[in-house]
Amino acid sequence: PKDPILYPKFASEYTDKEISQNSFIVVNDETGRSKYLDYNDLVVTEFDYNTYKSKITGYDVEGEMTSALQFVTNPDLPKMYVIKGHGEGEVSEVFKSSMDRLNVQVEDLEILKTESVPEDCNILYINTPTMDFSEEEVDRIKNYMMAGGNAIITLDYTCEKLTNFKSLLDYYGVKVTDGILVEGDNNMHLPNYPNFLVPDVVKHDITNQVIDDKVYVITPVASGLTISDTTRSSLTVAPLLQTSDAAYAKQNIHADTTSKEKGDIEGPFYIGLLASDTYNGVTSNMAVFSAKMMFDDNLIQGYGNGNLLSGTIGYMSGDKAPISIASKSIAADHIYVTQQQGILWGALVILVLPVFILVTGVVVNLKRRKR
Repeated sequence: PKDPILYPKFASEYTDKEISQNSFIVVNDETGRSKYLDYNDLVVTEFDYNTYKSKITGYDVEGEMTSALQFVTNPDLPKMYVIKGHGEGEVSEVFKSSMDRLNVQVEDLEILKTESVPEDCNILYINTPTMDFSEEEVDRIKNYMMAGGNAIITLDYTCEKLTNFKSLLDYYGVKVTDGILVEGDNNMHLPNYPNFLVPDVVKHDITNQVIDDKVYVITPVASGLTISDTTRSSLTVAPLLQTSDAAYAKQNIHADTTSKEKGDIEGPFYIGLLASDTYNGVTSNMAVFSAKMMFDDNLIQGYGNGNLLSGTIGYMSGDKAPISIASKSIAADHIYVTQQQGILWGALVILVLPVFILVTGVVVNLKRRKR
């Protein structure tokens, strides 16, 4: 380590950022690569609305240091291209930070203006398009995939209008059901929000981080996915996230009620699927998630959605898979409950516990009187 006061020009050799106290610069002389770790990135903070000040709630030294070591030692890091030009949703700031932490290089791609997907693309990201793709664009994506490419796709419930885009999903055995999903099982949605689903997480290499950490994945305002009945022999489609049998796809999205009505389509449905296709000895992977907001800032940070995202990136990166270590929290743990769990705990606190205390008091009082 070098003191920047004694060696004022040392830091400028590796970063053009202003160096703050207690920060680090990780350097690999053999590869010539370096990464600056600002102190503010090593701590997890939260704004306290009582004191109007930020407070430290955790530390991320191990995770950031591991990320930096991987960056300076691995010359061949994964690269993600984010498709633009079809009214796609903006990639959130926390999503970008997550990619940076995973050492995934991110670059925009207007596929309409290119003859093909760049050769250095490891993962193609299509984030909730609202306008259709041309047939030529779909063909370029298919060609990329057939050469062993990988894609992550998030959908909006309005995508049923995108004929060419849906043909791409159909080619990989993924069918999109019209409407917005409503979960009929109270144990599988957030309290009072039956369209904010807490789906079952199906065991897979992608979901291992979610299952191991015992965290929920939240999927707000999702569409229902199903697997095509007829798929080619080279294609396998594996479930990642699944609703209960009581879920249904609400057809009238402007209805005043979330209750099941005539015309609503019965479940169960998938909310996450992984399609893998082997062509000429190479395998391509397409992960499809049918909830527009599931990789928004709050859901990546506060729930298991971040674990799901990093698991998907790691699975598709293969030999280039990033190592992700979660930050260490020093704050009080939050308890997240579904509606059914909320009802049970509410009944316990409001009914069972007072009755137990009352009965105990009566028994003790009677025993004292007998004495």
